[in-house]
Amino acid sequence: MLKALTIAIAGVLTAAVIKQVMDSLSAARAKVAVKRPFDPRVVTRLRQDPNTGIYYPDV
Repeated sequence: MLKALTIAIAGVLTAAVIKQVMDSLSAARAKVAVKRPFDPRVVTRLRQDPNTGIYYPDV
């Protein structure tokens, strides 16, 4: 009886350790989505409101 209980506890602990190792490996393989950097050569065209004189982006 004691031998069977020891084997069952060892099996549960082994399964828990294997699950933890597999989770850490899958987390290490995860990749981050990389955003494209802003292109500094793109210039936003501005349009001036004739009434207020304030410039707004030209869409």
